[in-house]
Amino acid sequence: MSSRNPRPVVTFPIVLRELTVLRVRDVTPGMRRLTLGGPQLGAFTKDGLDLPALRSEGFDDHVKFFFAEDGADLPVLPGQNVSSLDWPDARPLTKDYTPVRFDPEAGEIDFDFVNHEGGVASSWAQGAKPGDVTWIAGPKMSHGHPEGADWLLVIGDETALPAIARWLAEMPAGTVARVFVEVGEESHRQELPTRADAEITWLVRDGAPAGGTDLLERAVRGMEWLPGEVFAWAAGEAVTLKGIRRHLAADRQVPRERTHITGYWRRTEPAAGQERAAAVEADEEQDPHDRLHELTDLAPGLAVRAAVTLGLMDLVHQGVRTAPELAARTGAAPRTLGALLTYLVALDVFAADGSAEGGDAADGNIGGAGIRYRLTPVGEELVEDDHSLEEYDLRGAQAALDLSLSGLAESLWTGRAGYRTLSGLPLAEAMASDERLAGSARAAVEDEALWIAPGVVAGYDWASAGSLTAGGHGAGAVVNSLVRAFPGLKVTVAAQPSALRVLGERVLDPDVLPRVELLGTTGPVPPGDETVLLCRLLDLLPDADAALVLRESGAALPAGGTLLLVEQVATADADDVEAALHHLRLASAFGSAVRSQEEITELTRGAGLRVGDCRDIGWDHRLWVLAPTADGI
Repeated sequence: MSSRNPRPVVTFPIVLRELTVLRVRDVTPGMRRLTLGGPQLGAFTKDGLDLPALRSEGFDDHVKFFFAEDGADLPVLPGQNVSSLDWPDARPLTKDYTPVRFDPEAGEIDFDFVNHEGGVASSWAQGAKPGDVTWIAGPKMSHGHPEGADWLLVIGDETALPAIARWLAEMPAGTVARVFVEVGEESHRQELPTRADAEITWLVRDGAPAGGTDLLERAVRGMEWLPGEVFAWAAGEAVTLKGIRRHLAADRQVPRERTHITGYWRRTEPAAGQERAAAVEADEEQDPHDRLHELTDLAPGLAVRAAVTLGLMDLVHQGVRTAPELAARTGAAPRTLGALLTYLVALDVFAADGSAEGGDAADGNIGGAGIRYRLTPVGEELVEDDHSLEEYDLRGAQAALDLSLSGLAESLWTGRAGYRTLSGLPLAEAMASDERLAGSARAAVEDEALWIAPGVVAGYDWASAGSLTAGGHGAGAVVNSLVRAFPGLKVTVAAQPSALRVLGERVLDPDVLPRVELLGTTGPVPPGDETVLLCRLLDLLPDADAALVLRESGAALPAGGTLLLVEQVATADADDVEAALHHLRLASAFGSAVRSQEEITELTRGAGLRVGDCRDIGWDHRLWVLAPTADGI
């Protein structure tokens, strides 16, 4: 399981805002700054929705700008939901940009645009003038200044300059930082004021194309490495960052959680005739037999997941390149590992260089002792995307949910969970006994709950609650936000010990953790508190179990107590493929489902609870305010 992210995270409702260009100026010949403003930077009401003021608390926040397609006067815009956007079928043309300065009191926000030929955003910025109208959405989240680092390593090209400039301006005094910035020309260097102990090195391409040099990588490899714990942040052209990522992981042994490396853009040079070839290929229909084989072939996904579980991608990325070396490092059976490597080459996850001559089957190197493996772009994507590594690890909850579809036919016939793990247990029982499986499941749901936390905070009069006991699978992320918004609220989180470890190690921020009591329990919540919150608990329970949990939770409340229930609800969108697949996983793994708002309301009433209110809190979630009925029926 991943260690705690040293950068605290806070999420916000995603709001579409109409703003006006107030000022335009060139910071350097290579960078144009636009200052935007307008009433919608603050809180406003639209279409009956009360929408919050913009918040931007992280130096590398980003918002989406919306641009008009060629020939159109206005951009395609999404609709506004409570906490998220309703994207139309015709996907809007958007680009992400970092606010380099946000002054809510003045009602201004600044964005820097790199001056270059072509590109919809750069072209718009070049022609923008005061009074022009534009639309932005976000930020949807902010990552804070990294905690626990002795020094910072900051790396980026000109596209990362807005984030770097803002970070330097906001760094606490005394922060030790080594900063490397690549720009096109000497005239593109900027003044970067800071209170930090920051050593800034400018690297100039002098006519070389952007994204076409290794200046940043060579500078980082050649720098004097400082003692202590480092946090490394890098952004820019995606391909140029690969060598830096490899150097930090393999040569400097910087843990993955102590790095934040983001490809802001990717340099492309289409080969002659490529567009024509793509057009011809798009016109050709795929053979139905080939398509059927593609849809039903389980082997590729299981092979890639096995490689992720063994850690093969990370090892190859770090320079472990031969089959014997990989077998020794992973403890895998050499002959079987050799076969897996051969198959992964065929899948284009690995590439093989060298000759198979000299291979010795007795050594388990089926591919040959002379073969060295390297990552293809597909394999590199697995290394670079931390979420992919967690998602595809066969020991984790997401893989278990995917594998649970093997029991889908039985679930359809019986209405019960059809999947059994390798131990022969239903997934719910396996999670109760397997701490790694339970921990990864809890961490995944807590990550999802970050998005609904702002809606829960705004969806109830928490100032009226002196204390709160929270349970359920997303309770940690919600409690993290509640304690920050209501410091006087006394909070207890009740969960199994494995879940409490996840909350303490990963979910609750260090300044929040001492203010929350973590209580080990096998049930949803213990009795006694007047206000109880159950979050994302029912979707893993069949109807009968869900009704029992609700009844027992209501019965444990004192007279006048309140039970708050937060659950995801099914939507009426028949084309929502992800929602349909999620429903199938729940049915196969737990015998449950994503229920409609009406179905959950009926469950609560059947459990002897009276519905005082039901509020949309965004992201297809509802918050019910419940109380026991007088007769409990």
